[in-house]
Amino acid sequence: MLTYKRIVNGALMESPVDQVEFAEQVDVLVAGVGTAGALAVIAAAAQGANTLGVDRLPGIGGMGTMGYVSGYYYGLDGGLHVDIDTEAQAMGREHFLDRVEAKKYIMENRIAESGGRLSLETTVTGVFMEGNTIKGVSLLSDGKQWNVGCKVLIDATADSSVVTLAGCATQTGRESDGKTRPFTSVKVWLHENGSITRTNHDSGYVNQYDPFELSQGILQAHASQLLEEFSDEKKRVMFFAPFIGIREGRIIDAEKNITIDEVIAGMQEEETLFYGYCDFDKHGKDHALETDALQDLYVAANLSTACFTVPVTLRSMTPKGFRNLLVAGRHVGMDHDVASLLRMQRDMQKCGESAGVAAALAAADGVTPDQVPYNRIKGILEATGCLTEKHNKGIWFDDSFRREEIHWMTDPEAIKAELATDKPGIAIYSCKLLGEAIVPQLKAWIASEDRMLRFASAISLGLIGEAAAAPVLREIVRERDAFYYKDCRRTNQFRSVIAIYVLGKLGDRDSLPLLRDILCDEAEYQKPLYHEIKEPSYKLNTSKNFNELYYQIISHAAVALIRLAKAHPDLADGIKEMLLQAFKDDRHLLNVTTLPKLTFEYETVENIKSQVFRFCEAGQPAAVQ
Repeated sequence: MLTYKRIVNGALMESPVDQVEFAEQVDVLVAGVGTAGALAVIAAAAQGANTLGVDRLPGIGGMGTMGYVSGYYYGLDGGLHVDIDTEAQAMGREHFLDRVEAKKYIMENRIAESGGRLSLETTVTGVFMEGNTIKGVSLLSDGKQWNVGCKVLIDATADSSVVTLAGCATQTGRESDGKTRPFTSVKVWLHENGSITRTNHDSGYVNQYDPFELSQGILQAHASQLLEEFSDEKKRVMFFAPFIGIREGRIIDAEKNITIDEVIAGMQEEETLFYGYCDFDKHGKDHALETDALQDLYVAANLSTACFTVPVTLRSMTPKGFRNLLVAGRHVGMDHDVASLLRMQRDMQKCGESAGVAAALAAADGVTPDQVPYNRIKGILEATGCLTEKHNKGIWFDDSFRREEIHWMTDPEAIKAELATDKPGIAIYSCKLLGEAIVPQLKAWIASEDRMLRFASAISLGLIGEAAAAPVLREIVRERDAFYYKDCRRTNQFRSVIAIYVLGKLGDRDSLPLLRDILCDEAEYQKPLYHEIKEPSYKLNTSKNFNELYYQIISHAAVALIRLAKAHPDLADGIKEMLLQAFKDDRHLLNVTTLPKLTFEYETVENIKSQVFRFCEAGQPAAVQ
């Protein structure tokens, strides 16, 4: 007997089914024909599988076509998408406005030529299960429901839509507040010289599973961009991309979930299908709400643009406990931190190709994907360039500002020399990895008369968890200035902010007066450091209406106080009163930005305020809440 699972009024419902009439049977069904799904259909069909791709949208290709993101940010070239891109570039110049329209046309032709089929403007409404094996799905299109049976199903919806129906466990957003990465809206405009340009715009935080909130977010994002362009006579807005860029959603609990610690440690896998490659491209400015693991690297060590290689295996594409179900896209098994890295278009196209090949071979052999010999899949992926050892790059600074391979340091003298520079990031994080082995040297260096060495050594010592770093860290905060480290081409971190973060991690109760003054003294904003950096800068902050330094200091100070309250229960009540006093009005918000509600800048400040209120109200009587 089969079980039919579907969503009714927002809840997962299931009912027994004696017999199902399938309109057709396919080898591979791909749900979602976006960035990953389009390549999954192409790859599966190329292996001779009877393949059907379905998508709720009227076109295929996802952000690379419907989203009008015609360029790439990192990821690694290789696989079936390379020839498609080359052909689209040539065809786009001759016949289309841009290669994105050509790419959609070419991919649809590739699918047809290989015998694959598409059903667009089609929604998966339910799944038919036999235990943990999917036997088929129900589809809705053109006002009619029909059922399709399949041997293997690939969920390439990017939001785990089908695996959620099947009952796979998922997680969404960061642990602190459940928020996912800010979404992007894309406008396409005509330049005065006749060229066509697209612009990505970070557009705030949105719950894409709430249709009203999503619609409101899209309208606000497009309205904000349109108003900006009215003041520029050299630009003419042509249109907004019909498909917005949702960077993160539900992520599956896979047979193997990739973690940030494994990525930073440079993990290797024996049965890799493809490699991801990027920095932790998280976009949001509210770093204080991210995990300690990410903040240690991104904030304390100032390594925001260090690129990491991620080997991805079939286990990370297989929902835990399921047999003939794969995922392809930004919802593969990983943690929230890795999700900011493993989502680039090139890599997601390779992910789709890998899933398509594995599914097709499994269907042909009458087995589940995990039973297909790895070497068979590997040989096909190597032949297209989807999988190559050259992709196993390691860790790099990989941009025009700084291009060099990163190796974590072990020699104390080399570490000391780098800590004394304005680019100490690799040395700082190397100290964290070395732990106790480097503590004696760091304790000696924090007494140095060289301020750069003393301060960077204190940050390193604090990351290891040594309280001996606290006096020097408090010195940095007392002297707070606008100095920032220069390791990266963008998102460089202020030393004062780093010190506040590390003091919070240490639970240093002696820093309480400093943090109180930052948040509660209304004269804080008048200090010169908050007004020294007036022009937008790619190295620090590209938002012209956002005081980056003030925001980072108050956000990290607020979270540091929450950490202190948790570490020292005797301080908790006083800290809660302090936080409520500090955030009783919009003073901090107005000191950061004057942009209105629903803008990315406004919501970035509100995220911190909301975190403060959640903490202060926790465990309080209902009347207080």
